[in-house]
Amino acid sequence: MEEPTYDPTSPFPSLEVLYKYKLLNTPDKTILGMKVTFAPGAATPPHTHHGAFVAVHVLTGAVLNKMNDDPMTIKKAGDSFYEAPGCRRRISDNASKTEEASIIATLILDAEKMDAIIEKEGAAGLVVIDEEYR
Repeated sequence: MEEPTYDPTSPFPSLEVLYKYKLLNTPDKTILGMKVTFAPGAATPPHTHHGAFVAVHVLTGAVLNKMNDDPMTIKKAGDSFYEAPGCRRRISDNASKTEEASIIATLILDAEKMDAIIEKEGAAGLVVIDEEYR
């Protein structure tokens, strides 16, 4: 499959925070779980996550995934992957134009930073869209 280029008319996925806890054995970190639902044809512009560690599990459908300069992959329901701190997610699209896809994203980030972002911008603030796509 050929790598798509980001289409700014694509719908942005919906974000639902499922949980947020301070890590008691690492008190300067917070863990946040979020369900990300991609409508048919939905895409996220190239982005990072404030230096968070991100673990992802695909619940339904399939998503296109490209990190840094790695080749694009297709992740299907049941697959998982992670993003190291500082990773740039170049492609994050629903692989289907007709069916929804959903993922669970778990982010671990400095507690104070995450609290400030969530308070000011909500969950969408955890997605730092590359400057040229804002």
